[in-house]
Amino acid sequence: MYTWTRVARFKNVSSMMIGMPICVSIVEHLKTVLNQDASLMAPILGGHPARVLFVIRSDDLNKNMDGFDRANQDAKYRELLGKLSGHVDGAATNDQVWKKVV
Repeated sequence: MYTWTRVARFKNVSSMMIGMPICVSIVEHLKTVLNQDASLMAPILGGHPARVLFVIRSDDLNKNMDGFDRANQDAKYRELLGKLSGHVDGAATNDQVWKKVV
């Protein structure tokens, strides 16, 4: 099992209020149109409170990569990212890929 994560930090709380519905739309689009096992998480303890975690899981790393390629070619996905971009701090964005060991 592979888990891809992206932490996106909002510029401020006002940006978070505007950006959260866009984040939800991105995850819904990944799930329904691009068939990704995607979810959105919000912090409860520790760290900056105005941030979200996008999570995509797959049994096959190649399936993840294929999904990312399809997403990058998808006009609606790119439109949603464009809407979100004005509300997040790109310097505080972090991507990781994890592999389940046990």
